[in-house]
Amino acid sequence: MKKLVFALLLGLLVQDCSELYENPEQVYLIEEGRHDSKVVAGFVGDKLRTLKSSTLRFTARFDESARYNLGNKNQEDINKLFGFADANSMHHDNSIRFGWRYSAQKDQVEIFAYAYQNGQMNFEYITDLQIGANALFQINLTDESYELAVNGDHTVTMERKVKDKLGVYYLLFPYFGGNETAPHDIRIYINERV
Repeated sequence: MKKLVFALLLGLLVQDCSELYENPEQVYLIEEGRHDSKVVAGFVGDKLRTLKSSTLRFTARFDESARYNLGNKNQEDINKLFGFADANSMHHDNSIRFGWRYSAQKDQVEIFAYAYQNGQMNFEYITDLQIGANALFQINLTDESYELAVNGDHTVTMERKVKDKLGVYYLLFPYFGGNETAPHDIRIYINERV
């Protein structure tokens, strides 16, 4: 009987500890009138975090707060979702991330590849997402390119122009704008995958 109780307690302990190794969903809040985001739910780690491998994988979803109407040409600006600065560069010099903007005509979120290459901004449309839908995002880093995929079947490859491939790759988090700040509170739900 003691062995059975011990085995059950050990099983419960191991089960509870396994939750420590799961990445919880993080809720990023971009407050009205701001560009930058902050984590309001989920694991709050160091503000400055780095890429630990040649692949960044995460799921993300946008709730109804992603709908906005700026009423001007800045509606076409691309907001930033998640990515990283390349090898010891500042993110406005060399970086790659996913971008997004709300399209009222489609009532969907448009997703883009968004890069700075030697100080020049480049972007390319990837796909549309429905409000509330979870999507898997992945950036693969190779010597010559960035390979971006959404749900494994919508892919874009962009040239990687950084010369020094070694160094620190710091993560870049949700950001609203362009020129405009968030017209109301916007929440983005991200779950990083290892």
